[in-house]
Amino acid sequence: MALDKWDVRFLQLAHLVKEWSKDPSTKCGCVLVRDRRILATGYNGLPAGLSDDLSLLNDREYKLNVIIHAEKNAIFNAAKNGASTEGAIAYVNFHPCSQCASALIQSGVVRVVCPSPLAAPERWWENFHLSADLLFLAGVEVTYYSEENLWSQSHASSVAQSF
Repeated sequence: MALDKWDVRFLQLAHLVKEWSKDPSTKCGCVLVRDRRILATGYNGLPAGLSDDLSLLNDREYKLNVIIHAEKNAIFNAAKNGASTEGAIAYVNFHPCSQCASALIQSGVVRVVCPSPLAAPERWWENFHLSADLLFLAGVEVTYYSEENLWSQSHASSVAQSF
């Protein structure tokens, strides 16, 4: 499936949203959309009420245990605002991890538009492989795009075919 102008617009918005993250190493943004209407946005960050103190964000062990990923933040923001995510599309600038894939599936997302997992650091590949398989098994459509050229993308039913 080719990206249309709306896909590109929402991906550009996800790229803008990721800049709100205070994480010094990885910034991720997510936009949840249904019928070309924005339901919610989210970026990776510490839970509300916690300081964005760099000493916390630079402590990798601590950060990995408490940070809320962009996809979950978008789902939480939709719930907080009373917006159903059933039938939504998730636009993200980083391939969802297995926990976020599970959350997207559980929240009724029907399509995920994200970069290929191979665009991420190799340390994530095993988790992204699992994530892609979860999305495939749940019947969630995944459309991969290239960061360098949003018009150049490929579509795969499972990332396992890319490894």
